[in-house]
Amino acid sequence: RGGDNNSSTIIIPQTRRRNLVVLLVATALFNDMLQLTMLLPIIHTLVSSPPPLGVTTNKEVALGLFFASKDLCQMLFAPIAGILTSKTSANAALILSTVGLGLATFVFAEATTFRQLLIARGAQGAASAAVMCGGLSLIAETHPPDVRGAAMGLAQTGLAFGLLCGPLIGGLLFQRLGRKRTFRLAAGILIANAAGMVGLMGLAPPDRTAEERERGETVTKDDASLVASSKRLLSNRDILAVTASTLVVHAVVGVIKPISQVVLDAEFGMTMVKRSFVISIATVAYFITAPFSGWLSDRVSRPRLVALSLVLMSGSSAFFALRHLGIWAFYTCVALLGVALGVQKSSSQSLLADLVDKHELGEYSMAYALSDVADSLGLIIGPVVGLWLGQVFSHSVGVLAMGALCLLLAPVVLSIK
Repeated sequence: RGGDNNSSTIIIPQTRRRNLVVLLVATALFNDMLQLTMLLPIIHTLVSSPPPLGVTTNKEVALGLFFASKDLCQMLFAPIAGILTSKTSANAALILSTVGLGLATFVFAEATTFRQLLIARGAQGAASAAVMCGGLSLIAETHPPDVRGAAMGLAQTGLAFGLLCGPLIGGLLFQRLGRKRTFRLAAGILIANAAGMVGLMGLAPPDRTAEERERGETVTKDDASLVASSKRLLSNRDILAVTASTLVVHAVVGVIKPISQVVLDAEFGMTMVKRSFVISIATVAYFITAPFSGWLSDRVSRPRLVALSLVLMSGSSAFFALRHLGIWAFYTCVALLGVALGVQKSSSQSLLADLVDKHELGEYSMAYALSDVADSLGLIIGPVVGLWLGQVFSHSVGVLAMGALCLLLAPVVLSIK
């Protein structure tokens, strides 16, 4: 993991080293989300292209498969990313995953068939899992509990900024440069980002906390130890409660995201541009809330903040059902969704690290791998179950069902000590 100061490194105060770690992780998360969302405004054009790059039949199915491939591969690779991070170091995982994301993006640029596009998208999802595991583990290792929340919150702003900028940058570059040059440029930026990480970490290696150095000296990394710590992790009630909160929050996001497009078009008659603006309200709310929530989580109970995020998300689903009162209700729904997501992500990630320390559950990376699985699973289950309920009953029933799960889980999270 992070190295200690020696004669070959620059002597930098500990606070600045920690700030550097946050900057590196925030940049990695920004680039990760940027690559994943640059595709949003252009993928329909690609799928509609003449074969073999596009498809002539079942375009909706092809689009669904394309977007699902990222979450599915991210979910499946997350445990492997956690193991690799624990076997090597969070530094190496962050750098190598950024390189992997760059290579996957380059494959996307050079793809000539829809199958190759699908493979590249899946590879991006796998690399994204490693970016999350490596980045969050690096922050947990280098920041003590009393400042860990603020660091997590600031790192999340990189992810939110990438989510906000990706569609705009992708659409503009695609229009001016075309697919190949757009994604070649994106791949080059990622490789340059990885090279910058190597240089900065070589000059000033991240400095682990004293507790983490002591734990690293006593914990072995053999397979038997890893299996034992993983079993303890999966049987820990508190860890499972926090992970479940991640799943249900993302299930609500997963069901509102596709249904909102239908509702805004059919019920409010909004154009695609206006619909994109409405959805961006959630991203802006997330961007603003994440750092504040992280700062707050260093001062108040983290379980309470996670429980608050669940209540806010259930409130978002309630306002979705009240949209017949006017467009203001839908705006409130989307804003609450962004706020809830910002509160949940920054506080739950800090809480997971606290629980790993408290219960001596081994590596942070395995806890973050489990959280990443829950994140992706929620984005898969939410649309499937929510849209099915929406077809059988109504759109509101599908969203309210996911929101009710959030409300039911809140007391469980509150019981964490």
